[in-house]
Amino acid sequence: MPGKPAKPRARERMLWMLQTATALLIVWLALDGTGTLWVGAIFAALGAAAGAWLVPGEIYPWRPLRLLLFFLYFVRDSVLGGMDVAWRAFVPRLPIQPSLVELKLWLPPGLPRTVLVAVVSLVPGTLSAELADDTLHVHALTPGAATSLPALQRRVGRLFSIDPPEGS
Repeated sequence: MPGKPAKPRARERMLWMLQTATALLIVWLALDGTGTLWVGAIFAALGAAAGAWLVPGEIYPWRPLRLLLFFLYFVRDSVLGGMDVAWRAFVPRLPIQPSLVELKLWLPPGLPRTVLVAVVSLVPGTLSAELADDTLHVHALTPGAATSLPALQRRVGRLFSIDPPEGS
């Protein structure tokens, strides 16, 4: 039926639920330690089950190794971008040419697109300004700040095992 999101298969929902429960339990352990591990396990399972049941449309399971690689890429680019923005703040003669850049999105609506929009806003020198249909308008401090956006979209696609269309 056109216009209605596809229902995810039960196997995809179960995999997503297990991944999410594991991630939530890791966060619990990092914040609270092992003293109340059983409480963390219960709430991680309940939270993941509720999420898997309530998520509309297609579910895109993530891959743990790809998530780690994406995290390392994000941290590296954030540090480099942050250093560039700080350098421009302390050295006023460096050029700042604010611009609005359009990024054509090929990632499907839902979690992959949401992650991309959020990460663009977290990368220093860029800010997601507007999402209209399949176009993301990004505010960039310099024209060079927006050059990495297509590569970022490909990395988010890879995180969710979504291949870019030919020529992207």
